Amino acid sequence: MRKIGNISIKLFFISLFFIFASFLTGSDIEFTASVDTEKAGLNDTIVFTVTFKGISNPSQPDISLLSDFRVVQTSRSSEFKFINGVSSSYINFIYYLSPSKEGLAIIPPLKYVYNGTEYKTPKFEIIVVKGSLKKVAPRSSRRSIPDFDFSPFTGSGRSRPREIDIQLKAFISKNEIKVGEQLIYTVKLYSRNKIDSVNMISRQTFPGFWHEWYPVPVSIDGGKEVIDGKSYQVYEIRKAALFPGRKGILKIPPLRFEFSLARDSFSFFSNPEKVIRATQSIRVKVKELTEAGRDLPTGKFNLIVKTGKKTIDINDIFTLTVIVRGSGNIKTLNIPEFKSNDDFKVFPSKISRDINFEKNGIFGAVKAEVPISFKNGGEISFPSLKFLYYDTSLSKVIIKESSPFTVFVSGKRDSGESSIGITRTGVQRKGEDIDFIKRGSISDQEKYLHYSGLYSLLFIIPFIFSFILFFNEFVIKKYLLKNKLFNRKINLQRTSRDLKNVNNYGDIFQVLETYLQDKTGIGKSLISNRKAEEILYSSNVGKQDREKFLRIWEDSELSRFSPNTIKSISELKKDINALIDIIKRIDGKIK
Repeated sequence: MRKIGNISIKLFFISLFFIFASFLTGSDIEFTASVDTEKAGLNDTIVFTVTFKGISNPSQPDISLLSDFRVVQTSRSSEFKFINGVSSSYINFIYYLSPSKEGLAIIPPLKYVYNGTEYKTPKFEIIVVKGSLKKVAPRSSRRSIPDFDFSPFTGSGRSRPREIDIQLKAFISKNEIKVGEQLIYTVKLYSRNKIDSVNMISRQTFPGFWHEWYPVPVSIDGGKEVIDGKSYQVYEIRKAALFPGRKGILKIPPLRFEFSLARDSFSFFSNPEKVIRATQSIRVKVKELTEAGRDLPTGKFNLIVKTGKKTIDINDIFTLTVIVRGSGNIKTLNIPEFKSNDDFKVFPSKISRDINFEKNGIFGAVKAEVPISFKNGGEISFPSLKFLYYDTSLSKVIIKESSPFTVFVSGKRDSGESSIGITRTGVQRKGEDIDFIKRGSISDQEKYLHYSGLYSLLFIIPFIFSFILFFNEFVIKKYLLKNKLFNRKINLQRTSRDLKNVNNYGDIFQVLETYLQDKTGIGKSLISNRKAEEILYSSNVGKQDREKFLRIWEDSELSRFSPNTIKSISELKKDINALIDIIKRIDGKIK
């Protein structure tokens, strides 16, 4: 127990590290969301998009709290955006939502934790009405995405089409492989046009293959290649390792990508054009393994057994490390195991997998940390381990075998009534004996730093300071000040306060003018009686509320220029209270 004080001090400094590390959160990490509309019909579909930037292969966000909508369809896409010659990767989760009720429907904030930092999207409010608000374009106006754009300036002074030259090509490392053998699939983009973003819109699956997508890189570097006398900018935009699961002719289907072209300063179109391209399908011939190689891992591997200590006390846990390293399907790889016997007992291993995505394929290792307790003392022998795999380059089964080794076990076993202190192996011991645990004494803990008030103060002060800064930066500035509902409530409270402070009937007009300006963004010079009526009518404000609002507006404006129309204090208070009630009812409708 003597180590408790040292551990506490270490925890203190580790905590400080994570607290101040929160200020160094990478600015390239983003977790955002958007909707394609803020008003929809009950029969419409709303597109809700959740976007990750700078996070490789994020897991799907939790949308279980989405109660006002039904999820019709989901999809995932990856995208590159090229900004000032620098590319960034984005992962989009797209949800097609159908409203389940009329009125105000809520898309609650989504949360995502990455490297210990929590990211959060804003809340979205959708006004749902009967029927459908989607407009169907006339048949004559519909057109497919063109493969050219127009520039109004040419040598002859007349407009002419400018060719869009974008190609996709898929490549595989081998045309003929064996079951379980690794195949590298690469998609390259060839373009003579400037591109803003690349978005994969196909399903990321390959029938007949176990596949492992390479992480989408944060940025990609392009090269140049000349084809038929034309110079193309070339980018490797996606890559995957494929492992065929059966013999025969397997087809890799085409993958479709959407490209956003950079905005042309001479183009008639204000928005960037989008074009869709697809890779070609590829056929792969897959051969069966030999009878001896079936059900074995395929690739090239090495077996490593690390013994650690050669001498150990009988009451300690002995940890063996078994590693299989090489090239192949690391995620499905199983490693050989030691078996318990009369001299020792083997407990469940801790398994970890390390995968490296390299240019020529997936390489990695599977590591097992094997805890072992001893039943007897003296020299204990361990047998060799064997690992078999099929080497496709040699077309035969390869056997990797470790060397046998011995461990000298000393001491006498402690009684089962001893005080205990668990070792660092993290062994799961449910229902097992605990004779390996050692006796220990408890030393005086009173003088350790973590028991003093100074320790608590040193820990709490930086935490409070960092929390205040974090709350201000990531909550108040990033969400509250940008949240529409929050700003709407602030505006409503300010308007109600200003109305209650009015002492002159003519001042009501100025408060209402400011209110409509904040709600609609229209300048004060453009707000008139007629404009106010248009705003209320287009916002579906009820007739009674609309007429009373406009009547008070007009009376207030008139009282500024006609002293004879000034009302009594009681009439002023009555109209102000009525106006505040009306604004509270119509505030959510005005945009």
